[in-house]
Amino acid sequence: MTKRIFMLLAVLLLVAMQMPVSAQSISSASLTYTFNGQQSVLNCPAMRFAGLDLTDTKAENFKIDGAEVQVSGNVTDVYIVAAEYKDGTSQSDVEINYVPLTSNGKGGWQLDMGNKGWIVENNNRSTGYRNFRFFFVANKDSDSPIYYDNASAHYIIRFYTKDGGSGGGGGGESGSITFYDSNTATLNLMMTGGLNNSVTYTYGGSGERDIKDNPGQVSSLQIDGFTLRLQRSDAGLNIGNVSVQYKVYEEGSDGQWNRLDFTFEEDEDGNILNKKYTCTSSTKNLAAGLSPGKNYVLEIMYQVVDNNGQYYFLKPSKDYGMFKFSVKDGGGGGGEGGEGVRGDLDGDGKVGMSDVMFLVNKILNGKFPDE
Repeated sequence: MTKRIFMLLAVLLLVAMQMPVSAQSISSASLTYTFNGQQSVLNCPAMRFAGLDLTDTKAENFKIDGAEVQVSGNVTDVYIVAAEYKDGTSQSDVEINYVPLTSNGKGGWQLDMGNKGWIVENNNRSTGYRNFRFFFVANKDSDSPIYYDNASAHYIIRFYTKDGGSGGGGGGESGSITFYDSNTATLNLMMTGGLNNSVTYTYGGSGERDIKDNPGQVSSLQIDGFTLRLQRSDAGLNIGNVSVQYKVYEEGSDGQWNRLDFTFEEDEDGNILNKKYTCTSSTKNLAAGLSPGKNYVLEIMYQVVDNNGQYYFLKPSKDYGMFKFSVKDGGGGGGEGGEGVRGDLDGDGKVGMSDVMFLVNKILNGKFPDE
């Protein structure tokens, strides 16, 4: 009896050895990217990948076009897990993206971003060293996910962006979308305690502005709308979005980009190739929460995105996209994050009739009352 049991076990073991192995694994992976207009494929080894350094050439544009992964066994899903960030960014501020790949039914999984490319982070237009870090995972939500991650070191592509360079979508062809005519753009700044209560800066086609003065010392500061006149080289080049990109930071440091989108558009001079974009919205009080006695910079640029996901940046020349200012003692109130007195709209540290006039003038005239 014992002999028969051993013989049966031997047969079962032999059968098991002849059965195909169904272990789940990722056997290979690659990433397709475009850098300065040239598309390349990065084959990702399972380990000992030291990173791809593209910092010898400043990036006019960088985008992810797609990825391909080969698997074996019963795999239900495959994701690329990626993050793009600037050197020195706090780990808590890095946004992690999970993008699914599509199975071809034969053990291959693909990600094809088409003409649009992967638009990573908007803030990567600022000058500096940046990193695109990624890895792959299969059966992501299972009890035993499968990682392909350079032996837990991840894959890293490093590049260096020019000021105003595009982070994705190819950056747009030079001359496809440009400033139109001379008085091509305006930016409205509203402030209390500064240069004036309301100042409209006009930019010419060369990117210079008509008013060279900075806001000075303010109690409050807002972007109160803008206009942008554009010329397209092709009527089929449709524009999807126009915005002012802005950031506020202490002089000598840097900040995160924010955006204020256009409100409506119209043809300029009856020509469909020429468009005028207007924004009638306002930002919050940009001086809120800032410290008196320190020097700050409000930096702006105009961003255009066409319907193919291409980005175009129309940046004022020299330092004309930068507005330097400081904050008065007791200023920074009346805005999100401010430390001022509740109801103090004009930033003078008190609540009274001047705050009522502040609000009435804004409603009736679209500007602050004179101090």
